[in-house]
Amino acid sequence: MHAGKEAGLDEFLLVQWVAPLASEAPEFIIAILWTFRGDAAAGLGALISSKVNQWTLLIGTIPVAYSIGLGRPGSLHLDVRQQHELLLTACQSLFAVAVLMNLRMAWWEAVLLFVLFMAQLLVEHIRMPMAILYVILAVMVMIRERHQFAALLRRRAS
Repeated sequence: MHAGKEAGLDEFLLVQWVAPLASEAPEFIIAILWTFRGDAAAGLGALISSKVNQWTLLIGTIPVAYSIGLGRPGSLHLDVRQQHELLLTACQSLFAVAVLMNLRMAWWEAVLLFVLFMAQLLVEHIRMPMAILYVILAVMVMIRERHQFAALLRRRAS
């Protein structure tokens, strides 16, 4: 945090994006190692597992930890910036799920995810338009892959 502040980086962005990237480095390394060993599916599976964990267990425990710290049940109130970041992250995840709906990822889809992530990270005032763009792209991909999605749902139901 200190180094980031000295470099002129926004503290909120450091906590929101840089610190999580650093804490998830082991997952990235494992995914890269599996990919280099010819098992990209296992690498991608590790990253997806991590994301599912973040959106369920970790998100769910934050209000519990807050209530424990408060000494009574309480609601965790988010300011506008935190609400925008949460919405942006959810929309980004929706797009990623849509991309992975066909159970594969093309190189250009990975590049698009990376470029969009970097844009919303580096240009703060485009976060809400980016959230909308993620939803639009997710809907477009879901429409394009609707037959794959239906087949996937049928496989899961049986």
